[in-house]
Amino acid sequence: TPTATASGTPTATPSPSGTPGGCVRGQGFWKNHPEQWPVTELQLGNVTYNQQQLLDILHEPVRGNGLLILAHQLIAAKLNIAAGADPSCIQKTIAEADALIGDLVIPPVGDGYLAPRVAAPSAGILGRFNEGGMCAPACEANPSPTTTPMARRGRPTPAPRPR
Repeated sequence: TPTATASGTPTATPSPSGTPGGCVRGQGFWKNHPEQWPVTELQLGNVTYNQQQLLDILHEPVRGNGLLILAHQLIAAKLNIAAGADPSCIQKTIAEADALIGDLVIPPVGDGYLAPRVAAPSAGILGRFNEGGMCAPACEANPSPTTTPMARRGRPTPAPRPR
């Protein structure tokens, strides 16, 4: 079961990992690659969750619960920062998200709930950060040194219409 703590620390202490530092990955990556996690517990709001509880939260369908929408993005953001991503542009939003969550315990670990309209603004900003749209770039999809980028293709020329 989760334990409430009075700690003001928003994230666990980073440790070395196989994830390239400085870039970010979306929640889908973290949900499907727990072996890449740089930490094994995170604090969301005032509650600390272990890795299995966090994975359970990531796999929980949102079903109209803004708390889950927010938690999914907050977990990814905190994992990205623990892995070495620049947090400078997102720290305020993380603090706001933690304040919104407060003492609520996130499903399926608990039965907390937030209206989606309350959680959506912070979740949207966190999502943009996690996708590389802010102060840290997105990690390469295939971080293999032998991978060469594909050439961009232009739009196909439309076929002439019969008259």
